Amino acid sequence: MLRHVCGRESYRSLSGRLRYPPSLSYHFHSSAIRRSSPPPRYVRFSPPSNPNSNSGGGRRNGKSFLEDHTWPVKVGAGLAGMGVIYYVSCLEQVPETGRWRFIAVSPETEAEIGKMVLQETLAQYKGQILPQDHPVTMHVKRIVHNVLSASHLGTVKGYIEPHKQSLFGNDFGADDVWSASSSTNSPPSAIASANKEWAVVVVDDRKFANAAATPGTIIVFTGILPVCKDEQGLAAVLSHEISHVVARHTAERLSSQTIATALGLFLSIFGVSLGFSATLNTLLLELPNSRLQESEADLIGLRLMSKACYDPRASPAMFARLAQLESQASRGGFGAPEFLRTHPTSESRVRDLQAHLGEGYDIIAANPACAELQDQAQAFKETTRLRNAFDLGHNGHDHHRQHGEDEKEVWR
Repeated sequence: MLRHVCGRESYRSLSGRLRYPPSLSYHFHSSAIRRSSPPPRYVRFSPPSNPNSNSGGGRRNGKSFLEDHTWPVKVGAGLAGMGVIYYVSCLEQVPETGRWRFIAVSPETEAEIGKMVLQETLAQYKGQILPQDHPVTMHVKRIVHNVLSASHLGTVKGYIEPHKQSLFGNDFGADDVWSASSSTNSPPSAIASANKEWAVVVVDDRKFANAAATPGTIIVFTGILPVCKDEQGLAAVLSHEISHVVARHTAERLSSQTIATALGLFLSIFGVSLGFSATLNTLLLELPNSRLQESEADLIGLRLMSKACYDPRASPAMFARLAQLESQASRGGFGAPEFLRTHPTSESRVRDLQAHLGEGYDIIAANPACAELQDQAQAFKETTRLRNAFDLGHNGHDHHRQHGEDEKEVWR
């Protein structure tokens, strides 16, 4: 039996069959059933520490914040988040159109900019500025007064409204014919208000057809007068420039420059050059916003001149003449495409204004002062004719014709 066991079965099977008494189990050990421990492994790196621990002086995975190659992305994302919050907090609507825009410049700062522009204009065009009592300056002042007072936007510095009186000494009306209900969405008082005083500057430069306005200042170059053609056309131009101030387009442009600078710096983190960023800003932000503001000023200006009882058709007619002037200046060639312009083409402005003429006439129809003004204007002309007829030593017809020629001289 022992031979059978040793010859035919393995030692491990045999040891498994052996049974020892309990008294000998603590003293007898068989090396056949002992298993050796696994050999030690070579560990190149130490095992990772507990991620919940805060050892290492604020480092994570043994790296500082700057040693992490993703830190520019994290910083950029944080700055972008703060920029979005700041941008949203500075959004406001244009009261006259409801357009949302970014404004980060206070009305007081904008008013100070207007004062600086006035001083620079007086210094730059010294010797070319017409006196305040010049007929052309007084004519421009009167139209500015009409537009401002009709919408309660301010008064003209140094201007006293003429006291209209009939041939028999009766006033045309004690009520202010320019009064109109004040808008609930009026601009800030530092920009335009009933007590805001505006300075009117007329520069005698017949080669420069332009006009401009800043808070408290209106600048007109005599070169724009032939384009305006008459008082109605000049009212359209002045209303357009005043609209830029009412809509706070200057503050909007200054604020957009802040956004452009911030975007340029943000893109520079990702390797985009500042020159390329400036080009993108010009094509995608600056020029489109400039054209949008010009179109917005056209619409607001149409409303302002209609409130002042000027014919709204004068606005598209003026831009039609401006289109002819631009065509002559380019000598029949093709100008720059509209997406590269700061202003819309005159043709597109004419189309847009003609589409809103109904709104202008609705304003006139709803304003009793306009009908009263038309009647008074006709009566004033009749009174002037009668005065000329009774003027001794002058022929009424010749005097009236001479008076008309003097008026035309202003627009030459």
